[in-house]
Amino acid sequence: MTSGFAVGERLLCPTTKSSRICSASRHRRMMAVSQWMREAVETAYRQLGLPRKWTPEQTETFLNLVTERLDGKATHLSMDLAEDAIVRWRGSHHNAEPDHETTVGLHQSALQNAREAIVRQELYALIPQPAEDEEPASTPPRPEVNWEDRWRDVRYRAEPNEAIEELARTLWPQRSPMFRVKAAYLLATRAEEGRPVPTSPHHHLVPRLTPQVEEELRADGYPPE
Repeated sequence: MTSGFAVGERLLCPTTKSSRICSASRHRRMMAVSQWMREAVETAYRQLGLPRKWTPEQTETFLNLVTERLDGKATHLSMDLAEDAIVRWRGSHHNAEPDHETTVGLHQSALQNAREAIVRQELYALIPQPAEDEEPASTPPRPEVNWEDRWRDVRYRAEPNEAIEELARTLWPQRSPMFRVKAAYLLATRAEEGRPVPTSPHHHLVPRLTPQVEEELRADGYPPE
């Protein structure tokens, strides 16, 4: 997976004789973003809890995957925010072009705003808020979720993109829309983990994955298909 940093950084660092300096500053900014996002991910999942059954390696892998995914979303969102910020800047400065320092500042502000927005939407929204008359628990309970089953849990699964959703429709064309929604979460999580994903309805993994989706539908109260 790629987070798309190169796209954003190209706007800030055109090819000049100072490209080496720009490259070094780009590396520092990328590290800072990843560190900031990783700390936000760890903070959120300390409150959400992670399954006891997971090994330290599985926990580390999961946190890395979430950090990478959210970093990518923040980077893509920041490009739109930065473009809007530059348009507004021009409008308030008689259509003048911002200089390099101003452009860098606008992009950095956009990136910070984007990653904060992504963390609120993707992480903080998952944390249950205690009722007004309820004391928050000092230590939240840790859920029992097997690593293989994390696609079933909204706190741990990967979000499918359009390509994954289309793949689910291709693999299970005769199934209900809800079946394909569940299947897309399974496929997205497997892809995020780097595990094999079927590529056609005749792939050998399809008969293995189909019962898992059917079981999840039954657990949610849907009639058998």
